Amino acid sequence: MGSNKYDLFLKLIEAFDKGCKYVDDYNALLHNYGGVIMYQAEPQFIRQIGLNPGITITELAAIFDKTKSACSQLMRRMKEKGWIYQERNKENNREFRLFLTEAGQKIYVNHREFEDACYQRTINMLDAFSEKELQTYIDIQKQLNKAFKLDVEESINNEEIKNKIS
Repeated sequence: MGSNKYDLFLKLIEAFDKGCKYVDDYNALLHNYGGVIMYQAEPQFIRQIGLNPGITITELAAIFDKTKSACSQLMRRMKEKGWIYQERNKENNREFRLFLTEAGQKIYVNHREFEDACYQRTINMLDAFSEKELQTYIDIQKQLNKAFKLDVEESINNEEIKNKIS
């Protein structure tokens, strides 16, 4: 690998890490969606139910790459707040389908309006890039994601680390 390409890669990772920090900071903040204050995981959950009425916990877990248990805990808290409800699946008695309540629907609409405004601002900031350049970025990010996933798997499977935490 040429020195220039490696140097560019290091700059790319530096910019990526800075972006990750901003995303982490944003996700850790409380957000106000039409007078309802919540953490970012809640409106994302509501968004998926709003887009896919009748979705199951198993499907949500796959979308968010979380365990069914973690999604079930969040679902219970949101049920208690009156934002979602569940109905038993008539075809599969062990499965429940999730839907938004009227309050959940309001959050969904407010969150979508907020998200659309953010996305519109961002796409305007990307006007200088062609569709081809944006597709190239997507392709690069997908490759980086594969590498990051391998890094995570390697760290999880590292015996020295396992021995230190047990």
